[in-house]
Amino acid sequence: MAPTPPLPAHTLPWWRRLERRWVLSVAKRLAADADGRAIVRRVPGLRDASRRFLARVARAQVTVCGAPFRLDVLRRSVSRSVFLGGRWHADVVRMLREHVGPGMTAADVGANIGYMAAHMGEVAGPEGTVLALEPEPRNFSILAENARRMRWRNVVPIQAAVGDVSGTATLFLSPRDGGDHRIVAAGDGRHGVPVPLVTLDALAAQRRTEIHFVKMDIQGAEAAAIRGGRDVLRRPAMRGLVLEFWPDALREAGEDPFAVLAAIRDAGLRCANDRRVDDDPHAFLAAMSGRASKDLLFLRP
Repeated sequence: MAPTPPLPAHTLPWWRRLERRWVLSVAKRLAADADGRAIVRRVPGLRDASRRFLARVARAQVTVCGAPFRLDVLRRSVSRSVFLGGRWHADVVRMLREHVGPGMTAADVGANIGYMAAHMGEVAGPEGTVLALEPEPRNFSILAENARRMRWRNVVPIQAAVGDVSGTATLFLSPRDGGDHRIVAAGDGRHGVPVPLVTLDALAAQRRTEIHFVKMDIQGAEAAAIRGGRDVLRRPAMRGLVLEFWPDALREAGEDPFAVLAAIRDAGLRCANDRRVDDDPHAFLAAMSGRASKDLLFLRP
């Protein structure tokens, strides 16, 4: 087996970060600030210049895993982190690059615009596949664009949320954060849109493939997705799962965080980056104060 490609060094020099912060600050003021828009309207010629500037910022791109990667920096989320700092969730990227191997089929549940999928696709190689699931239309359109550019052309964008049944769900859209859309009602007056809903088990059966690795970050809907992927997670071919474990979001969805950890344990997966998860889950949860979350890596022994 070929060695795992090293984690790219994505840290930007300070002057590049400063330049990008300035660009983003100006763009936000022109796009959303009433005073900024008023100035643009008053100065001859500035309206067209402002429109061209915002159009360029809206289609900003960087290089990820050797390929052009489109961002969405006018919305808060992964795009701004990558644009301003050159990286996003480096610990999770490191887990994925270490444990997704050549030829694997991986599922990116909650793919957003495809940053994690790009890294999984690079290490899975030309014989591997990444099923990148993202329900929100704006994120999905950028994900699909990025998938067409990726090195091995092995990322398959799928516009769907993941749950415990297949059908249709309501996705409640965050007005501020492109990574905080939820199929669980947040109770804060969000606008909802209908989106397709699939289960991991049905997806694997439909595509007639084993799923070897899963990354999951879906804002409190993880419990339902795990129930809908019970067979996938229990199969010997399943090598691991990276999960954003957010107890408060699970409780808001009417789920029991202990039950989520128990379901993963019953599937034969063990936590590799915090022994308390298996040895003393009560102590683990007690140590997570406030609205804390933690990225957990589960592997099959």
